[in-house]
Amino acid sequence: MNLRDVFSWSRPCGDVRASLSAYADDRLPTGERKTVAVHLRECRLCALRFDELQRTRGMVRSLHGAKTPPADLAARLKVMAVREAAGRRDAVRKESAIAFAWSGLQQRVRNSMQPLALPFAGGLVSAMVLFSMLLPTFPVVARTTPHDVPLGFYQEPTVVSVAPFGFANDEIIVEVTLDDQGQVIDCRLPDTASAEMRREIENTLLFSRFTPALAFGQPTTARLRLTFRRSHIDVKG
Repeated sequence: MNLRDVFSWSRPCGDVRASLSAYADDRLPTGERKTVAVHLRECRLCALRFDELQRTRGMVRSLHGAKTPPADLAARLKVMAVREAAGRRDAVRKESAIAFAWSGLQQRVRNSMQPLALPFAGGLVSAMVLFSMLLPTFPVVARTTPHDVPLGFYQEPTVVSVAPFGFANDEIIVEVTLDDQGQVIDCRLPDTASAEMRREIENTLLFSRFTPALAFGQPTTARLRLTFRRSHIDVKG
Protein backbone atom coordinates (compact mmCIF):
# COMPACT_ATOMS: atom_id res chain seq x y z
CA MET A 1 0.00 0.00 0.00
CA ASN A 2 1.44 3.41 -0.99
CA LEU A 3 1.29 6.66 0.94
CA ARG A 4 -1.60 8.02 -1.19
CA ASP A 5 -3.86 5.13 -0.21
CA VAL A 6 -3.08 5.67 3.46
CA PHE A 7 -4.25 9.28 3.32
CA SER A 8 -7.37 8.32 1.32
CA TRP A 9 -8.73 6.34 4.26
CA SER A 10 -9.30 9.58 6.15
CA ARG A 11 -11.57 11.07 3.47
CA PRO A 12 -14.82 12.45 5.01
CA CYS A 13 -17.89 10.28 4.62
CA GLY A 14 -19.89 13.23 3.23
CA ASP A 15 -17.62 13.61 0.19
CA VAL A 16 -17.75 9.87 -0.48
CA ARG A 17 -21.53 9.68 -0.25
CA ALA A 18 -21.82 12.61 -2.68
CA SER A 19 -19.82 10.56 -5.20
CA LEU A 20 -21.72 7.26 -4.78
CA SER A 21 -24.05 7.81 -7.76
CA ALA A 22 -21.15 8.61 -10.08
CA TYR A 23 -19.23 5.65 -8.62
CA ALA A 24 -22.14 3.32 -9.38
CA ASP A 25 -22.27 4.64 -12.99
CA ASP A 26 -18.50 4.26 -13.39
CA ARG A 27 -18.10 7.95 -14.12
CA LEU A 28 -15.34 8.74 -11.62
CA PRO A 29 -11.66 9.10 -12.55
CA THR A 30 -9.50 6.07 -11.79
CA GLY A 31 -7.76 7.57 -8.77
CA GLU A 32 -10.96 8.88 -7.18
CA ARG A 33 -12.80 5.63 -7.89
CA LYS A 34 -10.04 3.70 -6.12
CA THR A 35 -10.27 6.06 -3.13
CA VAL A 36 -14.06 5.58 -2.87
CA ALA A 37 -13.69 1.78 -3.11
CA VAL A 38 -11.14 1.72 -0.29
CA HIS A 39 -13.41 3.92 1.84
CA LEU A 40 -16.40 1.62 1.27
CA ARG A 41 -14.36 -1.35 2.47
CA GLU A 42 -13.34 0.48 5.63
CA CYS A 43 -16.58 2.42 6.45
CA ARG A 44 -19.60 0.27 7.23
CA LEU A 45 -22.10 3.15 7.18
CA CYS A 46 -21.02 4.30 3.73
CA ALA A 47 -21.08 0.72 2.49
CA LEU A 48 -24.68 0.35 3.71
CA ARG A 49 -25.61 3.60 1.95
CA PHE A 50 -24.05 2.32 -1.28
CA ASP A 51 -25.94 -0.98 -0.98
CA GLU A 52 -29.23 0.92 -0.53
CA LEU A 53 -28.44 2.99 -3.62
CA GLN A 54 -27.79 -0.14 -5.68
CA ARG A 55 -31.03 -1.78 -4.53
CA THR A 56 -33.02 1.34 -5.36
CA ARG A 57 -31.51 1.58 -8.82
CA GLY A 58 -32.29 -2.11 -9.42
CA MET A 59 -35.92 -1.65 -8.39
CA VAL A 60 -36.28 1.32 -10.74
CA ARG A 61 -34.83 -0.70 -13.63
CA SER A 62 -37.18 -3.59 -12.91
CA LEU A 63 -40.22 -1.29 -13.02
CA HIS A 64 -39.47 0.30 -16.39
CA GLY A 65 -37.35 -2.36 -18.02
CA ALA A 66 -34.27 -1.73 -20.09
CA LYS A 67 -34.88 0.64 -22.95
CA THR A 68 -32.96 -0.13 -26.10
CA PRO A 69 -32.75 2.75 -28.61
CA PRO A 70 -34.10 2.00 -32.11
CA ALA A 71 -31.55 0.89 -34.63
CA ASP A 72 -32.39 3.75 -36.99
CA LEU A 73 -32.24 6.42 -34.29
CA ALA A 74 -28.93 7.83 -35.53
CA ALA A 75 -30.19 8.01 -39.12
CA ARG A 76 -33.41 9.71 -38.05
CA LEU A 77 -31.49 12.27 -36.02
CA LYS A 78 -29.28 13.03 -39.00
CA VAL A 79 -32.34 13.51 -41.22
CA MET A 80 -33.88 15.87 -38.68
CA ALA A 81 -30.65 17.85 -38.48
CA VAL A 82 -30.46 18.14 -42.28
CA ARG A 83 -34.08 19.34 -42.47
CA GLU A 84 -33.51 21.89 -39.72
CA ALA A 85 -30.43 23.26 -41.49
CA ALA A 86 -32.31 23.42 -44.80
CA GLY A 87 -35.20 25.28 -43.14
CA ARG A 88 -32.83 27.82 -41.65
CA ARG A 89 -31.17 28.39 -45.02
CA ASP A 90 -34.58 28.91 -46.66
CA ALA A 91 -35.54 31.42 -43.96
CA VAL A 92 -32.29 33.34 -44.49
CA ARG A 93 -32.85 33.39 -48.27
CA LYS A 94 -36.40 34.65 -47.81
CA GLU A 95 -35.26 37.43 -45.48
CA SER A 96 -32.53 38.41 -47.93
CA ALA A 97 -35.02 38.44 -50.82
CA ILE A 98 -37.46 40.62 -48.85
CA ALA A 99 -34.69 43.05 -47.88
CA PHE A 100 -33.50 43.25 -51.49
CA ALA A 101 -37.04 43.86 -52.78
CA TRP A 102 -37.65 46.58 -50.17
CA SER A 103 -34.36 48.28 -51.05
CA GLY A 104 -35.27 48.19 -54.75
CA LEU A 105 -38.71 49.65 -54.03
CA GLN A 106 -37.19 52.51 -52.05
CA GLN A 107 -34.74 53.23 -54.85
CA ARG A 108 -37.54 53.28 -57.45
CA VAL A 109 -39.59 55.66 -55.30
CA ARG A 110 -36.60 58.00 -54.94
CA ASN A 111 -35.96 57.88 -58.67
CA SER A 112 -39.60 58.64 -59.45
CA MET A 113 -39.76 61.55 -56.97
CA GLN A 114 -36.50 63.15 -58.05
CA PRO A 115 -37.89 64.76 -61.25
CA LEU A 116 -40.69 66.31 -59.16
CA ALA A 117 -38.42 67.65 -56.44
CA LEU A 118 -37.01 70.59 -58.40
CA PRO A 119 -40.36 71.83 -59.81
CA PHE A 120 -41.94 71.49 -56.39
CA ALA A 121 -39.14 73.47 -54.76
CA GLY A 122 -39.33 76.09 -57.51
CA GLY A 123 -43.09 76.40 -57.09
CA LEU A 124 -42.75 76.75 -53.34
CA VAL A 125 -40.14 79.49 -53.67
CA SER A 126 -42.27 81.29 -56.28
CA ALA A 127 -45.30 81.17 -54.01
CA MET A 128 -43.30 82.57 -51.10
CA VAL A 129 -41.91 85.39 -53.24
CA LEU A 130 -45.37 86.24 -54.60
CA PHE A 131 -46.86 86.24 -51.11
CA SER A 132 -44.10 88.53 -49.81
CA MET A 133 -44.79 90.93 -52.70
CA LEU A 134 -48.54 90.98 -52.11
CA LEU A 135 -48.42 91.20 -48.32
CA PRO A 136 -47.69 94.97 -48.15
CA THR A 137 -50.68 95.68 -50.42
CA PHE A 138 -53.23 94.01 -48.12
CA PRO A 139 -55.36 96.64 -46.41
CA VAL A 140 -55.14 96.80 -42.63
CA VAL A 141 -58.55 97.44 -41.09
CA ALA A 142 -58.55 98.43 -37.45
CA ARG A 143 -61.36 99.61 -35.22
CA THR A 144 -60.46 102.81 -33.44
CA THR A 145 -61.90 104.42 -30.37
CA PRO A 146 -61.45 107.96 -29.04
CA HIS A 147 -57.92 108.60 -27.76
CA ASP A 148 -56.76 105.28 -29.25
CA VAL A 149 -53.23 104.97 -30.62
CA PRO A 150 -53.11 103.37 -34.10
CA LEU A 151 -51.17 100.10 -34.09
CA GLY A 152 -50.71 99.57 -37.82
CA PHE A 153 -47.47 98.44 -39.31
CA TYR A 154 -46.29 101.98 -40.00
CA GLN A 155 -47.76 105.46 -39.65
CA GLU A 156 -46.21 108.47 -41.37
CA PRO A 157 -45.27 111.55 -39.32
CA THR A 158 -47.54 114.59 -39.64
CA VAL A 159 -47.20 118.37 -39.36
CA VAL A 160 -48.98 119.86 -36.34
CA SER A 161 -48.11 123.51 -36.87
CA VAL A 162 -45.65 125.59 -38.90
CA ALA A 163 -44.22 128.96 -37.99
CA PRO A 164 -45.02 131.85 -40.35
CA PHE A 165 -42.76 132.05 -43.33
CA GLY A 166 -42.36 134.04 -46.50
CA PHE A 167 -40.18 133.08 -49.41
CA ALA A 168 -39.54 134.94 -52.59
CA ASN A 169 -39.26 131.69 -54.53
CA ASP A 170 -42.35 129.96 -55.83
CA GLU A 171 -41.35 126.54 -54.50
CA ILE A 172 -38.63 125.09 -52.24
CA ILE A 173 -38.31 121.34 -51.45
CA VAL A 174 -36.74 120.47 -48.09
CA GLU A 175 -36.01 116.94 -46.80
CA VAL A 176 -36.43 116.85 -43.01
CA THR A 177 -35.33 114.11 -40.59
CA LEU A 178 -37.36 113.74 -37.35
CA ASP A 179 -36.44 111.81 -34.20
CA ASP A 180 -38.83 109.62 -32.17
CA GLN A 181 -40.03 112.75 -30.34
CA GLY A 182 -41.02 114.59 -33.51
CA GLN A 183 -38.07 117.03 -33.25
CA VAL A 184 -36.13 118.09 -36.34
CA ILE A 185 -32.61 116.69 -36.16
CA ASP A 186 -31.50 117.34 -39.74
CA CYS A 187 -32.65 118.98 -42.95
CA ARG A 188 -31.41 118.99 -46.51
CA LEU A 189 -32.04 121.95 -48.80
CA PRO A 190 -31.45 122.38 -52.52
CA ASP A 191 -27.95 123.38 -53.53
CA THR A 192 -29.36 126.50 -55.19
CA ALA A 193 -30.71 127.85 -51.88
CA SER A 194 -28.94 130.95 -50.66
CA ALA A 195 -27.58 131.41 -47.15
CA GLU A 196 -30.41 133.80 -46.26
CA MET A 197 -33.01 131.29 -47.46
CA ARG A 198 -31.34 128.53 -45.45
CA ARG A 199 -31.51 130.57 -42.26
CA GLU A 200 -35.18 131.41 -42.83
CA ILE A 201 -36.09 127.77 -43.47
CA GLU A 202 -34.12 126.58 -40.43
CA ASN A 203 -35.91 129.16 -38.24
CA THR A 204 -39.25 128.07 -39.65
CA LEU A 205 -38.50 124.38 -38.90
CA LEU A 206 -37.19 125.25 -35.45
CA PHE A 207 -40.58 126.63 -34.38
CA SER A 208 -42.67 124.03 -36.23
CA ARG A 209 -44.27 121.04 -34.52
CA PHE A 210 -44.50 117.47 -35.86
CA THR A 211 -45.87 114.14 -34.68
CA PRO A 212 -43.30 111.30 -34.88
CA ALA A 213 -43.73 108.30 -37.10
CA LEU A 214 -45.09 105.09 -35.53
CA ALA A 215 -43.86 101.57 -36.23
CA PHE A 216 -46.11 98.94 -34.63
CA GLY A 217 -47.38 101.62 -32.28
CA GLN A 218 -43.92 102.76 -31.15
CA PRO A 219 -42.41 106.18 -32.04
CA THR A 220 -39.49 106.01 -34.43
CA THR A 221 -37.32 108.25 -36.58
CA ALA A 222 -38.52 109.16 -40.06
CA ARG A 223 -38.01 111.48 -42.99
CA LEU A 224 -40.41 114.05 -44.47
CA ARG A 225 -40.27 115.92 -47.74
CA LEU A 226 -41.71 119.41 -47.31
CA THR A 227 -42.52 121.61 -50.27
CA PHE A 228 -42.66 125.27 -49.21
CA ARG A 229 -44.84 127.45 -51.42
CA ARG A 230 -45.88 131.04 -51.07
CA SER A 231 -49.10 130.22 -49.30
CA HIS A 232 -48.88 126.67 -47.91
CA ILE A 233 -46.73 123.58 -47.33
CA ASP A 234 -47.10 120.21 -49.04
CA VAL A 235 -46.00 117.22 -46.95
CA LYS A 236 -44.83 113.86 -48.27
CA GLY A 237 -43.34 110.94 -46.32
